[in-house]
Amino acid sequence: MTLELVSATEDDLKDMVAFEMGGELLVVPTRILREVLEPPKLTRVPLAGPYSAGLINVRGVVLPVTDLRPLFEMEQKDFDIDTRVLVLELALEEGTMTIGVIAEKVHAVLALDPETIQKVPSVGTRWPQGAIKGIGRWKDRFVNLIDVEKIAETYLGAVPTDESLH
Repeated sequence: MTLELVSATEDDLKDMVAFEMGGELLVVPTRILREVLEPPKLTRVPLAGPYSAGLINVRGVVLPVTDLRPLFEMEQKDFDIDTRVLVLELALEEGTMTIGVIAEKVHAVLALDPETIQKVPSVGTRWPQGAIKGIGRWKDRFVNLIDVEKIAETYLGAVPTDESLH
């Protein structure tokens, strides 16, 4: 399997952060991970879309937090001791955007062997079009390489900002 088929680079596959949602193991490259937070108090936004969990304040910067479980048709569950917010800096076509993504549990930073990455099957999966770059294996589990940039542009209606958490 070539890396071009799954739109990932070999460097991305060397450093991935694995997290869990709805019993599924998902990974994103550490190059887009800015920090992992214990979930602070979320401020709900009236009339926000189904993927908006709310807003948080991170050192004086207002940060939108998204919940991808509705997009992936996963069951909602309350925050618990393992819940975290992954702060991700996304390179979108229009510019950079920083968002928080709810993770039910963060597992580890890991490396995936590029030779083991497979294309997403065209049947038998529930993933929205373009949301998953490919599927790999880690510790005898399937790992889904999600494309957060594509998800932000396609499903979250992302509008990049020049603000940063730095």
